[in-house]
Amino acid sequence: MEVLKIDGSATEPVKIVLERRIKPGAQPAFEQWLKALMKTAAQHPALQGSSVFKAGEGDYFILLRFESQSALSHWQSLPEVVELLRAGEAHATPLEQPVVRTGLETWFTVPGMPAKAVPPKWKMALVTWLALLPQALILGSLLPKTLPRLVAVSVSTAIPVAALTWFIMPRLTGLLSRWLYAPTNR
Repeated sequence: MEVLKIDGSATEPVKIVLERRIKPGAQPAFEQWLKALMKTAAQHPALQGSSVFKAGEGDYFILLRFESQSALSHWQSLPEVVELLRAGEAHATPLEQPVVRTGLETWFTVPGMPAKAVPPKWKMALVTWLALLPQALILGSLLPKTLPRLVAVSVSTAIPVAALTWFIMPRLTGLLSRWLYAPTNR
């Protein structure tokens, strides 16, 4: 059973990040295990979302978001989850201990860097704002003023969130990683 580092209170949503490196020749078995893990997670009513990212040859980041720390703990204590996580060890090795996060930290995960490394919050806020500002300005000028307010707000938030999650933040985080993760002098 894996031990978790927990950041956050019991009432806010949390994300668990599982990093795995597939053992040689175990790709098909790992993919079956991953499907089973995602299916088991999806059956839990407190799961709010999940993502799987492939980083390089055979390295995977598995992100699961639960409505609270207690919901995540409940899911992890289910016998089928305990057995599933144990069975996964035959196909892949953990790169890092699982980490639970509560904020935007998962946007700032760089492949090859431990998931527990988190930039200072002010840097995360600044980079997020710099990535969001041009999108807001462009969408504000492109969207017709005649659109109903709910539609305009929905479009002007959905597009930037999707762009930040899948395109902009992974590239921007990699580009700015030396500055984001620079040691702080305190």
